[in-house]
Amino acid sequence: MEERLYFEPETSGKKKIKKEKEKKKNHKFLKLFFFLLFLLIIILIIIWLLKGSKTISGQYPENVKNESLTCISNNIQYEKTSWIDSDNKELKINAIFNGEDSLKTISLIYTLTYASEEDAYFAEAKSHAQINEGFATIGYNTRKFNNKFSRYDNKLIITLTASGAEIDEYSADYFLLPKEETKARLEKLSDYEKELEAKGLKCASTIEE
Repeated sequence: MEERLYFEPETSGKKKIKKEKEKKKNHKFLKLFFFLLFLLIIILIIIWLLKGSKTISGQYPENVKNESLTCISNNIQYEKTSWIDSDNKELKINAIFNGEDSLKTISLIYTLTYASEEDAYFAEAKSHAQINEGFATIGYNTRKFNNKFSRYDNKLIITLTASGAEIDEYSADYFLLPKEETKARLEKLSDYEKELEAKGLKCASTIEE
């Protein structure tokens, strides 16, 4: 009698387990592939952004050092507050420039010392009223030039500050600058220095140090 070999076929359970293992293996591979692809895209984007942009520090074409000018007088009475005066006074103008050229900011500090705190108090009220009246005449609001009136014991300190862009035919004389063709006449730090010294102030700048 002829013998026949018999091979037991794989059960459906074994086939199912094998397929699940292969499916999990493929799933892990796809996850790893997409993760690496994502990282590659991020790196390429960063490289492209860094290549396409330039960072410049300072001012183009080169770093420009700010220069300053300080002018002082102990004799000049500030005409915008002519209702008050003192034998002991100081008028100071500080200006900052881009290099030696364009004016960035300018401030006027007017300090008056009186015999008593009461005199300083009345001087503050009068000067404040006169400044506001002058502002109203040319259409400025009462906060123009960030004006401040401060009293310390028997001292009155008046401060006005402006940017270079604010200096024009209406505002120039608040900082003892010429009203007519101000920007045409005053182009450099040295021009401002000559103008203020001609008014009787003693000036010094960082350029001269």
